[in-house]
Formats: sequence, C-alpha cells, structure tokens
Amino acid sequence: MSKDMILYGHSRSSCTWRVKIALAIKGIQYEDVAVTDELMIAIMEYLDEIQPDPPLMPVGPVLRAKTRALAETIVSAVQPFQAHNEPLVSRVGGEEKFKEWAEFWIHKGFAAIEVMLKDTHGNCCIADDVTVADLCLVPQYNNAVNRYNIDVSQYPTMSKIAEHCLKLEPFSSTRPPVA
Repeated sequence: MSKDMILYGHSRSSCTWRVKIALAIKGIQYEDVAVTDELMIAIMEYLDEIQPDPPLMPVGPVLRAKTRALAETIVSAVQPFQAHNEPLVSRVGGEEKFKEWAEFWIHKGFAAIEVMLKDTHGNCCIADDVTVADLCLVPQYNNAVNRYNIDVSQYPTMSKIAEHCLKLEPFSSTRPPVA
C-alpha cells in the first residue's frame, strides 16, 4: 500500500501515538510529518469509517457509548495534566508545583477510569478487543509511569490492560522514545 496519508504529529505526543496505533492496526501506511499541534479522537473514528476492519469501536450502542465515555474521560481528565504547558507551569508556581498539581489530577482521573473499567474490561478496556479507549489509555498510562513516575499499583485493572496492550505489535511498534 502506498503512503496515501500524511500524519502531522509530534514524536512524544500521546495524541500522535494513539493515532499511530490505529494506523498500525488498520495496516494503513502514512507519511510522518513533525508538528507541535495535538490531534483528536475524531481522527481514529475517521480511520474506522474509511477502513472498518479491524474495528476500533464495538458494534452495540451500549458498548460504543462506554468506549466513547472512557476515551473522553482519558483525554479530558488525564491528558491535559500531562502536557507541559509553560503558561500553566508559570500559573501554578513553577515546575515542582506543576508536577504536584499534575500528579493530583492524574490520580483523580485514573481513579475514575479504574471504576469505569470494572464493568467493561477483559484483556482490553472493552472486553478483549482493542478499541479507541485502549488507544487513549495506553499513551496516558505510559506517560504517567515514565514521565511522572506515578505509582499505578492502586489501578490494577488499568495496569493489567495497559501492560497487555503494550505487548501488542501496533502499540509496541509505534511507542515513542521515553524521555
């Protein structure tokens, strides 16, 4: 397959990583162009619509809604606090205060996600199939562990899912360098 798509992303961006995972799952070749802007969940749903196999969303409406709820919780309750934002760092009182503040909110988000996963998980967020929720979860889990040194032992379901997914080729082959 030729490289028909261009992915504008950043090498350490969790947003870029989750889209790269979706592209790898779909077997879509792309040209990687570095930029600093972030990407959206809409791109993954677009990929699912133009290439439905393998699906990134469950078939039934209830599981689709739960997948979206998990994905949106991850990108709104955890991801914003992992982005290094100079005005925000300055606003909260410097690097050390920002790290404390970010850790507090990452834990709050992870606690909510852990509860949500209790009635949906298997090996992945929604049963045993990789969905958009996993594509959102794994990069934020990876950032929390590797950038913020968050102790994730209190999130056993999330940890089990993330560790399972990180062993899958689309996740491992697109994983950004640890910084």
